[in-house]
Amino acid sequence: VTLHQNGSWPTSYHREAYWCFAVTACIGCTQNGDFFRGLQLLDTAVILGLPRRQISAFFDYVENHATNSSMYAHWLSCKWRFGKMEDYSQRSVARDRLVRDGLSRPISFPMEECDFSSLSQREFQDMYVAYSKALVIRNFASSWPAIKKWCDLDFWVKEHGHRTVPIELGSMMKKGGMKEQLMTMRKFISSYLASSSDNGCWTLDSIQKDTTKDKIAYLAQHQLFEQMTDLLNDIDASPSFCGESGPVHINTWIGTGGTRTPLHFDSYDNLFVQLVGCKYVRIYNSDQSEKLYVMRKKDSPYGLQGNMSALDCENEDFEKYPLARTSEFVEVLMFPGDCLFIPSRAWHYVRGLSTSISVNFWW
Repeated sequence: VTLHQNGSWPTSYHREAYWCFAVTACIGCTQNGDFFRGLQLLDTAVILGLPRRQISAFFDYVENHATNSSMYAHWLSCKWRFGKMEDYSQRSVARDRLVRDGLSRPISFPMEECDFSSLSQREFQDMYVAYSKALVIRNFASSWPAIKKWCDLDFWVKEHGHRTVPIELGSMMKKGGMKEQLMTMRKFISSYLASSSDNGCWTLDSIQKDTTKDKIAYLAQHQLFEQMTDLLNDIDASPSFCGESGPVHINTWIGTGGTRTPLHFDSYDNLFVQLVGCKYVRIYNSDQSEKLYVMRKKDSPYGLQGNMSALDCENEDFEKYPLARTSEFVEVLMFPGDCLFIPSRAWHYVRGLSTSISVNFWW
């Protein structure tokens, strides 16, 4: 009850007690042959912080039996077809239309970019990581199976439609904010992603209308690979550009068009990889912080960590925030296969121009 009311556990003991309850309840479900319900309990526990590695053998056992159960066979027999999301990995009429209509204004301050084939790991570390300099690496992930495979909504429904995932509904950047809801991947696709894909390009003007507030949904900054480990086969889970130690966290972002991540910074170096769809990204160096009106706890619940800006990027109120008028930024359109290096503590804002999927690696 406290978690639902306040959005956090009172203490770590409450969280761990919930994990114990979920695993115990799952054992009861499996003894009764209800592996589907057992998997839902484990999915929810992992979403709420239970490291899968602590129960990896048991999780694998439940997951395998749920997939082989008669209920899963019934699930697959249902006659749904959701089709594919638009493939923007190659130049096309649809991609040109997205560039023309999706941007609120033409790209004026382009980010430095290069092709993956022309950049060595040593050059990347010495010229960009060492100097905290943002860089777009085109074709970084063009050979990953996810580029083609994850466009297919039917793949997600068939293989993972029964899995429980956390979805943000609405937007942090609109009045009323957003709320988080647990739902199956199938419901997420049927209720949000499928219609978003039919819509094609999402403009800034369209998402600011009240009529779209119930159509925007985001599986955001979620460690999906903790739940669905087989998805790791579709990406490079430890890119060499993340250094010898590899990534600390891998997050997945699956959303409708119109998602907006407010201007903020993270404490990790970040490789942000676009796999499906297109996103607009803007980056301000950390030396611009004094012009970006950092939110504090008294300003908003989102200001607790001191890493969020009050600016509404692409729709700035320069009368209210005059220093922002002279702030400097670089910007880019990310297409499937592209990678963006976002240095630690660099401010960044992201908007989805279409239904899209991304992963990012913190290291």
